[in-house]
Amino acid sequence: MPLSRRVYPSSLHGRLLALLLAALGALLAFNLYSDFNGAAEYTQEAFDQALADTAVALAAHVRSQQRKLYFDLPPEAALTLRSNQLDDMYYLVRGPDGTVLAGNQDLPSSAYVSDRSPSFFDGRYRGESVRGVVYRTPSSLGEVAIRVAQTTRRRDELTRRFVRQDLLQDLLLVLATLGIVFVGVRFGLRPLVQLSTDLEQRSPGDLRALQEAGVPSEVRPLVQALNRQLKLLRSASEAQQNFLANAAHQLRTPLAGLQTLLEVTAQEQDPQRLRDGLSRLLEGVRRTAHLANQLLTLARAQPPANLTHGTQSFDLSSVMADSASFYFDQALANNIDLGFETAPAPMRASKWLIRELAANLIENALLYTPPGGRVTVRCGVNEQRPFLEVEDSGPGIAHAERERVFERFYRVPNSAGDGSGLGLAIVKEIARAHAATIALTEPETGGTRFTVTFQAPS
Repeated sequence: MPLSRRVYPSSLHGRLLALLLAALGALLAFNLYSDFNGAAEYTQEAFDQALADTAVALAAHVRSQQRKLYFDLPPEAALTLRSNQLDDMYYLVRGPDGTVLAGNQDLPSSAYVSDRSPSFFDGRYRGESVRGVVYRTPSSLGEVAIRVAQTTRRRDELTRRFVRQDLLQDLLLVLATLGIVFVGVRFGLRPLVQLSTDLEQRSPGDLRALQEAGVPSEVRPLVQALNRQLKLLRSASEAQQNFLANAAHQLRTPLAGLQTLLEVTAQEQDPQRLRDGLSRLLEGVRRTAHLANQLLTLARAQPPANLTHGTQSFDLSSVMADSASFYFDQALANNIDLGFETAPAPMRASKWLIRELAANLIENALLYTPPGGRVTVRCGVNEQRPFLEVEDSGPGIAHAERERVFERFYRVPNSAGDGSGLGLAIVKEIARAHAATIALTEPETGGTRFTVTFQAPS
């Protein structure tokens, strides 16, 4: 496993408890360090005070007689001084001239540097750590220095005892905190468990919104995001069902007509009537194929589908130039004057969808423009936004029909063309997928003008 890869607990309970355990572990370590220093300082003060009292008591036994100092310590007092079972006590009494009056002569004399009285020091004596004090007291012959040292076994044991007690209390507190947090986390995450149960118990087709009542504020954004996705899926599913229903309805009639025409043609014996029947059959197949292609284009143009197609940067005028020859041939066959007025129009979009949009607008104009009419295709940039415009000299569209012409399979009553009613629906879906606007206006010379304005390229 790579060193850079981090492994986390799989459950949210585990993650929260792991993070909390790490934080509590660091806090426990800091608390133990603080407790140890506090306990050591407390025992140090208590034992140092007792040590200083011992030095003062020993100072009371320094006597002077005939201009000579001597140390008078009764045996009972010496026995009491050394009565501690855990620690050993040592002392050294020196006169003003450094003469040893009593005690352990090898007791370290360089272990202290302070001139204060009493002055404490740490050192080692006879292989053990000792804590000592130097007490200076005046006498008739000069200053007497009394040094008392004691091993640190008892004070170390008391410090460890205090730390052990604090450690036990801290561990119990940590365990209790973890238990409370574990129960609280399980209770707090219950809405997520209920949400998971609700989703697991649903059928694949159940796309109802999740209930937000009683959901904690931290979980509500997740539920709202899921509801948005469910709404999109529900819309896509409804659009798919509607599309399948419409497609089945629209294909049923031409396929039935083709079947009938094929059966009738198959029974013809006259060669001329057979050729006429085959011509009508070929035209019907072409129309049905065109309808099927438009249905597929419509399905691909809808937002749930076209999200899988990447966008790219291109010039709209180049798309028009690449397809111009095909439109010229179709216009020439229908005796229509087709003109292109293009200017550079850089944009970023799905190129094949924009080509389909332009094709449907131009084919729709050519379909409903009578012979001898004209169709003009323009593209360019208006206020930094690329646009595509198709204008024809056909019969025009009444104001009451201008909203409905973008509906699927809708055709203006008494219209001359034989379209399927899908061309403008495809244009609307592609424009919506690109956040473009469609304006349907009437030129001064009559007819219809469709203007599609796209978003400015980023």
